Amino acid sequence: MLISLAGTITRMLNEITEGSTRLLVAEKGTLGKTDKGREKKAPVFYNPRMKINRDVCCAFVRTLDDITFADTLAGSGAKGIRVAVEAGHKVHLNDGSMHAFDLIKKNAKLNKVKVDVSNEDANLFLVKNKFDFIDIDPFGTPVPFLDNAVMAAKKDGYLGVTATDTAPLCGVYPKACFRKYGAKPLHSEFCHEVGLRILLGYVARTAAKYKRGLKCLLSHSTEHYFRLYVSLSTGKQKADASLREIGYVYYCRKCLHREYKKGFLPEEGVCKCKNPFEVAGPLWLGKIKDDPVLKSVIKGSYYLKSPKTERLLNTILEEIDAPFYFDVHKICKNKKINSPPFDEIVEALLEEGYSVSRTHFCKTGIKTDAPLNELLPLLFA
Repeated sequence: MLISLAGTITRMLNEITEGSTRLLVAEKGTLGKTDKGREKKAPVFYNPRMKINRDVCCAFVRTLDDITFADTLAGSGAKGIRVAVEAGHKVHLNDGSMHAFDLIKKNAKLNKVKVDVSNEDANLFLVKNKFDFIDIDPFGTPVPFLDNAVMAAKKDGYLGVTATDTAPLCGVYPKACFRKYGAKPLHSEFCHEVGLRILLGYVARTAAKYKRGLKCLLSHSTEHYFRLYVSLSTGKQKADASLREIGYVYYCRKCLHREYKKGFLPEEGVCKCKNPFEVAGPLWLGKIKDDPVLKSVIKGSYYLKSPKTERLLNTILEEIDAPFYFDVHKICKNKKINSPPFDEIVEALLEEGYSVSRTHFCKTGIKTDAPLNELLPLLFA
């Protein structure tokens, strides 16, 4: 289907169905012609790799009653239109691109839903409005939008925050992480959880500037992005309580031991093996999910008929909420031993009185309240 967007670019659009919503999306590669007949690169409106992100978001907001939902960087409007169709909330979609603005309106019309649509800079949009749920889903870091998002969230509001700059957060580019998040990352076998907790810690510190506390209801690390769902509360005591969940992780690259401690400032330390600790943070050391909320989200996700989404949510539900996961394969590789079957590790830890679960962060990872010095003998057995 050839459709003119903003009167300047003719795009080939395909109709797809995602969830229970019909969407017009641009063909990969995007087309259009310049005056000289060359192919013209147009904005990318739809990313199929983010379907799970949209699935979980729709399932999450279905658990909320009568809210206003704002998608500040809406692109094609896929997420916001789905929220309007599948959750029935009042939705406002904004994007700075006129091409996206036109496509959002076409997608709303296709689904016969009434939504508010605007074509503004995201921060200007947030300054001018208040919403119950604000979704920040940029290409890259959400940092430039978080201050205004916190201020634009109504009392007892919610934020949905996506970060696709996982390389800095996971320690591949530590200077970039420090510039953006004011935190030192850790490139390690559990870097994805460290990165997610750095992001969550930054959101908590941002909220605290405006006397707002934070509770993490759901979070996940999926493919190339981190995603958070947090509720906000108002008052300096609530803000201070959130800040008490901030701390640092201490890691020994020689023996792989790790420990963590809450506090505003990091401490110097040496591992029991006499090797100096590497320190990462500040980061969030509190809970990264709320099981009652997560159960409601899972219940509300069945209509999606998406095995990948259901598997992700159920794995998170079963996870032990204790920092940080162990990547068994990488530990065994470091110790030059073969990795035992997962079921044997679980059985051995349970027999020793520890809790243990798989983790969504890593296919070869486990979460347990057992320290590394208790886990290692079981791996060598």
